[in-house]
Amino acid sequence: MSAQIPAIPNMDIIPRLIWAVYSSFIFLASIQLDVYTPLKDKPLSAEQIADALGVSLTKLKPLLYALVTSGLLTFTEDRFANSQEADTDLFT
Repeated sequence: MSAQIPAIPNMDIIPRLIWAVYSSFIFLASIQLDVYTPLKDKPLSAEQIADALGVSLTKLKPLLYALVTSGLLTFTEDRFANSQEADTDLFT
């Protein structure tokens, strides 16, 4: 008689749910701070965005990188820019 090895459960449900909550908070914070408006015309550095919004650079940087990860901002050559979707959906 051979013992059957139990199937490994799907381990991605909880991480997906956690990311869904975090991404919602990230989006809400970005809307409340109006992160997208300063980036409407051209890419800016994190320092320029913080100055435009009147917020702490130290507090803003993690949010900006989270927005890049979520696909709402892009990051090239030390400058952040609205993604095409952010430009299209948030300014029409």
